[in-house]
Amino acid sequence: MWQNWAGNQTSQIRPKRPTTTEDLQQLIASAETLRPVGAGHSFTPLVPGAQHIIDLTALDLPAVTQIEGERAWVNANARLRDLSPALAEHGMAFRNLGDINVQTLAGAAGTATHGTGRTLPCLSAEITAARLIGADGQTLTTDDIPLNMVQVSLGMLGIVTEAQINVVPKYNLRRRVRLSDLQDTLERMHQHWGENRNFEFFYIPFTGKTVEIRHDITDATETRAPRDLDMIAVKVLKLARNAGRLSPGLRRALLRLLTLAQSDEDYTGESWRVLCSDRHIRFKEMEYHLPPENARDVLSELIRRLERDHADIYFPIEVRQTAGDDGCLSPFRGGPRVSVAIHTDAKEGHLRYFEAMEPLFLQAGGRPHWGKLHSLTYSDLSRLYPDFDAFCTLRERLDPKGKFLTPALARMFRP
Repeated sequence: MWQNWAGNQTSQIRPKRPTTTEDLQQLIASAETLRPVGAGHSFTPLVPGAQHIIDLTALDLPAVTQIEGERAWVNANARLRDLSPALAEHGMAFRNLGDINVQTLAGAAGTATHGTGRTLPCLSAEITAARLIGADGQTLTTDDIPLNMVQVSLGMLGIVTEAQINVVPKYNLRRRVRLSDLQDTLERMHQHWGENRNFEFFYIPFTGKTVEIRHDITDATETRAPRDLDMIAVKVLKLARNAGRLSPGLRRALLRLLTLAQSDEDYTGESWRVLCSDRHIRFKEMEYHLPPENARDVLSELIRRLERDHADIYFPIEVRQTAGDDGCLSPFRGGPRVSVAIHTDAKEGHLRYFEAMEPLFLQAGGRPHWGKLHSLTYSDLSRLYPDFDAFCTLRERLDPKGKFLTPALARMFRP
């Protein structure tokens, strides 16, 4: 049996683990339908419904196969947390990463996973070439398929085995964390993105407070990593929510204590260690990428609706910004986007909250994160992406029998 990290997607199929490219080619050629799996950090139904599931973490490929200047050929199915130290051994690093790094590169890039930084693109935009196995089991490269089609493809054009990515000389980051008033953050967020290499913030529901996080490159030496208090904070937020069912005043008191206990943080370390953190509490997530000029109004209305109608929600709202790129299916195609993510406990219902907020994102011109929950189908998506039909035509040509499609993917990529 397979299930994703959040536990909301499952399959009774036991994954197969090929160890060589030749074994993988045979599996693909002989299968009726199949899907690759990485770390299972997508919340959408990208896997259930396939006849075969393939786990590629055992493929006999080194993490880093070649460094050429500021480009590196890497094992696309290695996890980001393993690729970072492997690149560091060569004196190199990812330009940017998200705050979770347990995903495989192929899975993260294939769904346009991103970090934050107004001038920094998502991970898929850093791919400059790739090798993949097509539906007939034959090897394809980005000499055969347009690169901007491959970069974000959800595993539908073929299974990526190796990727060439942009890298930079390894570097240290200074991380600063502080508590702020919501209105101050909303008024100055674009200024903060302009002044800092990385900027993001979390709104703590029912408090009027945000946690702002900044990262900037530094030549300073590493300092001792602070204790990760995120898990404790989320547990306190849940405790406050539960207490609020008995007494709204008790919830307010607990939330006030939590914000009073929030201390400023100042930490310097190797980039990937500073950018990435563990996530021990499991959740379900919806994230939409918005035109920057619409972000403040959407956030204000989102918070108003949350605190009016959804007293059971305690997970913070996460806000980041990512540079534009030219990936055909990249949510950041055509210019930068501000990403707004909402969450629920993995074991609690999400539909009422997510269904209430999704129209707000769509009315503002938002595009959904491919790996996070949304309700859109072909007719919706084809209006959001200028070359969506061109991608679908290429997908149909490369995989006419729908070998890499699940029922959920077919609803999105077939008329």
